[in-house]
Amino acid sequence: IECDAMKRAKLAEILRKDYVQTTIMVVIVIVGVVAFWYGLRFAFKTEHPLLAVASGSMEPVLYKGDLILVQGVHNACKIHAAPKYEDQPGDIIVFRNPWGDLIVHRAVDKTNRDGKCYFRTQGDANNAKDDWEVKESDIVGKYTGAKAPFLGHIALFFEPLQVKVAFIMLWLILLIILEFLPLSRKRAEEEPVQTKPS
Repeated sequence: IECDAMKRAKLAEILRKDYVQTTIMVVIVIVGVVAFWYGLRFAFKTEHPLLAVASGSMEPVLYKGDLILVQGVHNACKIHAAPKYEDQPGDIIVFRNPWGDLIVHRAVDKTNRDGKCYFRTQGDANNAKDDWEVKESDIVGKYTGAKAPFLGHIALFFEPLQVKVAFIMLWLILLIILEFLPLSRKRAEEEPVQTKPS
């Protein structure tokens, strides 16, 4: 019993330290963000439930920097395809172009071949249809109509891998400085001042 009490006291002493509390808080935040992201992916049935609009090709419906919510599509043939000027314009879909880039454009034409649907797409601000045909396997999801203006600029800023790495490194360095600078000052204050006898 005494041994258990000593262990608990030692654990409590460790948990009271600032750097331990900060580490626990950072882990909780990281786990929370990861759980939120995977929760969204599960709920909306797509690998990209939140996307930042990277160009003005869908103006005035979507602007560069809009953060949009995307719903996965299980039956691509149910996607409505029609030009923007129709009474019921086509669905805005998210898909990969032949080079692997994610594109957010409107489905304007649909053809059915061998039981599979293929689409032609076009940005609302573009004069011509896209040069490629979108296959069912290229489709990531459909725009739900929910967006947060300007928030996508944050995601676009962190898009290059180098920027992400640099930001994480800067954040870690700042965290270390903020944690260990007060500790070193505290130690300096606690050290006894030595005086020479006169």
